[in-house]
Amino acid sequence: MKPYLNQDDKYLTAQGLITTLVELALSRGIALHKLLRGTGVFEQDLMSVQHQFSISQQVRLLTQFKQLMKSADSGFLLGSQLANDTSVAAQGVLHAAHIGQALKQLHNLRMQLAPLLFSYSYVHNEQYYIVLQNAVGLDDEISQYVMEIYSAAFYQVLKKVAGERVPCQFEFACKRARHSQEYEQHLGLKVAFEKPITRWVLNKHALRLTNPAFSSFRFSQINSQLAALDSANSTFVEAVSRLIYQNPALNLDQVASQFAMSPATFKRKLKAHGVRFSTLYDEQSKRKAIYLLAMREQCNEQVAMRLSFYDIANFRRAFKRWTGLTPSQLKG
Repeated sequence: MKPYLNQDDKYLTAQGLITTLVELALSRGIALHKLLRGTGVFEQDLMSVQHQFSISQQVRLLTQFKQLMKSADSGFLLGSQLANDTSVAAQGVLHAAHIGQALKQLHNLRMQLAPLLFSYSYVHNEQYYIVLQNAVGLDDEISQYVMEIYSAAFYQVLKKVAGERVPCQFEFACKRARHSQEYEQHLGLKVAFEKPITRWVLNKHALRLTNPAFSSFRFSQINSQLAALDSANSTFVEAVSRLIYQNPALNLDQVASQFAMSPATFKRKLKAHGVRFSTLYDEQSKRKAIYLLAMREQCNEQVAMRLSFYDIANFRRAFKRWTGLTPSQLKG
């Protein structure tokens, strides 16, 4: 098994996002040749069970789909339809015994189901938090579109597993969308914008909600099929991000050495993936600072030391730059 996947590595099947996207586009009268133009995907590829696709092809398809659909709700519609995915990976989530198990399955199967995102999860004050981040380089517009898609899919999956609507709060780091009414229509009324980070929030007791259609035999059968899947556990961008998060004292040269690359090669590889080291470093530092301040309730001095800041004033300035808030404002 490879330690990580590059965005041009081909391992995805047409099942899931690609098939759902094509079906929705066709149902809206969009010609297939227009949808596939410039994506590197051809009609015969979609018909082959052996053909595999890359993450970069998936992103190009999404970009083309968004442009051709020309509707504010297209991401939410696509996400809602994804909850009907019949792939074995999706069934591994939908046939879980309870919400907690479904979320664990979703995390373990994210490279098949949602390779454009990765997450950190934690519990605090009776709430279960799932903090989201891009697993590949995306521009701001497509990044938010991806968040719309997978937020809608997540909301519908919770409902399918529990057999009832599961209260969930959605917080987005982007500015308030002009089509914010679509967010409320598809995600419920607990939607907030311009937050320091993007995250989904559940009451921790929701994790115990059971699946009324659960079959232990069916679940075991699906997991046996899933065991045959062989792919990396993360994208290259995720692998770099997680290393920075765990080791904030590492500089670019040290991180590059962890990936057995020279600094120049490492920077070229990051550029090819549409990201910069400084951007990843700031994003991970921001996430760790928010976690330590708000969830672990550590003081500024403790957090500054954990993030390798040896001057409190510099930490406060950096935090303000990352979030638009001072540490005291974050704590409320």
